[in-house]
Amino acid sequence: MDDFRGKVDEVTGKRSMKELLIGTYDMKYLCKPVFPYFRKSKGTPPPTFFGKDDFLGLIVALVMGLQHALAMVGGLITPPLLISNLGFGTRPGTSPPVPYSSGNPAETQRYLVQASLIVCGIMTFFQVLGVRIWKTNYQFGAGILSCMGVSFTTVPIATSVIGQLMKEQGHTFEEAYGMFLGTIAMCAVIPAILSFFPIRVIRKIFPPIVCGITIMMIGVHLIGAGFKNWGGGAFCADNWQHPPATKACFLPAKYANGTSYMQASQCWVGPGIKCGDATKTEVFLPFGSQQYIGLGFLVFITIIFLEIFGSPFMRNASVILALLFGYLIAAVTNYNGKKYVITTKIDQAPGITFLWTTTFPLGFYGPAVIPLMIVFIITSIETVGDTAATMEASRMAVDTEDGTRRIKGALLNDGISGIFSALATSLPLTTFAQNNGVISLTNVAARQAGFAAAFWLFLLGILGKVGAWITTIPECVLGGMTTFLFANVIASGIKIIINGDPLTRRSRFILACSLALAFGVELVPQWATLNLWPVTPGMSPGLRGLRDAIILVISTSFTLGAVVALILNLIIPKDSPSPTSMIVRSGSSNKILPVGDLPDVEAKKVAYDDSTHQSGSRNSDSTSSGPTPQTSRPVSPAATRDVENAVPPVGEERA
Repeated sequence: MDDFRGKVDEVTGKRSMKELLIGTYDMKYLCKPVFPYFRKSKGTPPPTFFGKDDFLGLIVALVMGLQHALAMVGGLITPPLLISNLGFGTRPGTSPPVPYSSGNPAETQRYLVQASLIVCGIMTFFQVLGVRIWKTNYQFGAGILSCMGVSFTTVPIATSVIGQLMKEQGHTFEEAYGMFLGTIAMCAVIPAILSFFPIRVIRKIFPPIVCGITIMMIGVHLIGAGFKNWGGGAFCADNWQHPPATKACFLPAKYANGTSYMQASQCWVGPGIKCGDATKTEVFLPFGSQQYIGLGFLVFITIIFLEIFGSPFMRNASVILALLFGYLIAAVTNYNGKKYVITTKIDQAPGITFLWTTTFPLGFYGPAVIPLMIVFIITSIETVGDTAATMEASRMAVDTEDGTRRIKGALLNDGISGIFSALATSLPLTTFAQNNGVISLTNVAARQAGFAAAFWLFLLGILGKVGAWITTIPECVLGGMTTFLFANVIASGIKIIINGDPLTRRSRFILACSLALAFGVELVPQWATLNLWPVTPGMSPGLRGLRDAIILVISTSFTLGAVVALILNLIIPKDSPSPTSMIVRSGSSNKILPVGDLPDVEAKKVAYDDSTHQSGSRNSDSTSSGPTPQTSRPVSPAATRDVENAVPPVGEERA
């Protein structure tokens, strides 16, 4: 008995019951709203910092974990909702209409949402745990407060691949999704392999400008899906109201040798559909109706309001709180006596569920390998940066042996998570960056909060009613939230570009070339899909697979941008740093800065203007006595001519 008490005391640290339950954290700071426009003081100072292994208390740990889970859950449920939307609808040119899904698409959607939450909870636990690999200098998981979430980067590839398999090759949604999962399981080994490479090698081959362009274009691609949902739904956005008529379309066909292709045809199109799913609403309105726009805008405005006036807890969970508020307003209002939200799905959902209650036949789709390899490389680089940022927020050294081991552990966890999630019928996971803001705002980096977040995610996943509730969220409400999330992805890409590499002439050139092609195919995707490499009757299956892979890379904006940026970064020489300094005027004083601190043209112009000013001063003050300041040394005529040639006249810009 005494031995048992000793072990309990060792675990609890001989703490009182009150400290075991609520710890010493200042909950007032966490929950107190702020009024920035009416305060004279600077506000409540942040509480004491809690490090990686500090004790929080059971209740505080659960609250902190819930905060992390709520900060993530909006991003976690969005990818499965977008992918599962592909299962709704019918094949064009079929009478009677043939659905894409072989089962109940609404039930499949609920399952995919819950599978994502369960897998995220399981892999977050291992990420926070950080298990050392026996007799090696490696570990599995980062061992810090870092959470795992469903990656947005696979969504554009998934929608393109699954759509092509369904529309062109005639597969059902379940078959197409299974083939995509099998391909993911094969490609997910890339982060695991990269975890055994030196970090400096990975960063050198894939610098911030490559990753930033890719992440920014992913956000650009996804924000269109957010706006479609905001207007009432993606399906009705693509089939908005129009009179009955024939319409040019492409239908799946096969050549004599079995090669499939899309044949130009004429399809009879009936009157355009209205937005709304009969399994979750009684209101059916045209796309872009005022009611839909208003409900989505309410969510968007709520996010802004919480950011300004909310407590730290509310600011961290602003996305999901705004979603809940928009859902509440939609649930208590009606349109001409009809409800925006009905609970049929919730009533029919099981109380408890788990993985593999719905399965998909695993397969393999070769053309998706190259795009998915690019995706996993980009997510690996993102994981390196996110893990390093989490360590900095946790006040841990990054450039040490321990820091390198933790970053590699996070990469290894990314790879294992990708394989496990595919086998568990979910999209691949990656290290989430949202939690870094929560750590900085709450001053809590304790792993107890990470274990609690894993618990909450797992709990939300196994509760069948929760998944059913998520699928009843009106598309317009969801669109107001996802538009903000996708814009955050764009902002993250811009931040990586700016913070990672000065915008020199070289980096601006790489940025311009990459974005020119990436934005082009994003706005005009048929530029690469129609006649760039058409399918011919004699095309062999192997050549067809290679053709499909190349077209998929070229027609997907972020993969094309990543490839162009990667190639240009490798072949364009680096800018040589200037050893000289430059005089910059600030009011009546002068500052000496390295030339490399300013863009090339602007630096030359400032240097030229300053040399002209100094020359004029010397001519006017030639009779003055005293030593000449070092910053007023004369400029050689040759250097002046070079600067004059380099700087264009005002109002013009040299190409």
